[in-house]
Amino acid sequence: MKRLRRSRTRPLRFRRSVVRDLRNRIRFALVGLLILVGLHVVSMVAFEHLGLGEAIWLTFTTITTTGYGDYSAKTTAGRASTIVLIYLSGIFLLTQAASAFFEFRILRRERKRRGEWRWDMRDHIVFVNAPADEPGDYLRRLLDQLHRSHAHFAAVPSLILTEAFPDGLPPDLEDDPLIVQLKGRFDDPAALDAAGVDQAQVLVILAENEGDRLSDSRTFDIIHRLRERGITARIIAECVDDLNRERLKRAGASAIVRPLRGYPEMIVRAIVAPGTEWIIERLFSSEGDECLRFEVAVEGLTWSRVVRAVLEANYGTPVGYADGQGRFHSNPPPQAPIAATALFILVDETQKPTNGALQKLLEG
Repeated sequence: MKRLRRSRTRPLRFRRSVVRDLRNRIRFALVGLLILVGLHVVSMVAFEHLGLGEAIWLTFTTITTTGYGDYSAKTTAGRASTIVLIYLSGIFLLTQAASAFFEFRILRRERKRRGEWRWDMRDHIVFVNAPADEPGDYLRRLLDQLHRSHAHFAAVPSLILTEAFPDGLPPDLEDDPLIVQLKGRFDDPAALDAAGVDQAQVLVILAENEGDRLSDSRTFDIIHRLRERGITARIIAECVDDLNRERLKRAGASAIVRPLRGYPEMIVRAIVAPGTEWIIERLFSSEGDECLRFEVAVEGLTWSRVVRAVLEANYGTPVGYADGQGRFHSNPPPQAPIAATALFILVDETQKPTNGALQKLLEG
């Protein structure tokens, strides 16, 4: 019975043989062209008795097929030199140089589009992996919020290291000059080098599947590989199972967040304001801080007086209120008098305020 062999994706190697060959062709053609131009200039001075400037002018108008007609080779030796050096050799080399140049430009554009280019980036953000479901839409929303969230990050480029886009970035991302893709795997040292992880200011490790606990094992491996390289930049890692948080922290993660695909702001907060992601996460957990609504009528008191009274009574931290028209107000001006029908207060497990206790406190 034949044993089935497991197929394995080979790590992407960033060979530059084709690019190197094109560059060598361009260099060879340009060097040869300069030699021919120099020989033709010398020939025109020697055979046609032209001045240096006139010889150079005649050479360039001839090789570019402009031919103004103000100067031309009239002697047999001069004409033979022009035929051999310019018509047969020079124009051929010029065509070769132009052909290789445009071929190089096309190849470079195509490789950049497909994520096969070695980017020379510094102080950028590297995203390792992409979500399995609608990765383009999630990354688009995440990066839009990142660029709008803080002036310091408005022009910071981002690189996405993933194999999720084999044919290039999706339409949601491909037109953004601040976003580039590198097609590769986290366990390929060549891909990590090409991504410039050693020069990045922040590295973000995304869980491919937000419900798959095995994603944490891959995340642990990535963090370990990055720290082994001596990387000191901040590493933000998504963790599916809370039991693995300490393990990832010990591996070298600077911040741990839950993969919330409907709320990319969590990753953004971890990037622009380290620590705020922990505070926000506690609001999503019933075991941490909770933002609760209390039906309390407040009329004429300033917001600063309301906050001070609630804090001093150890009832929590007021963060906003609802007015009589049902509009919500968050972090209002401290000296502004408010007319509220309900207060939103951040409380922890030890704080047990009630509607009646708060109403009595604010009426006293």
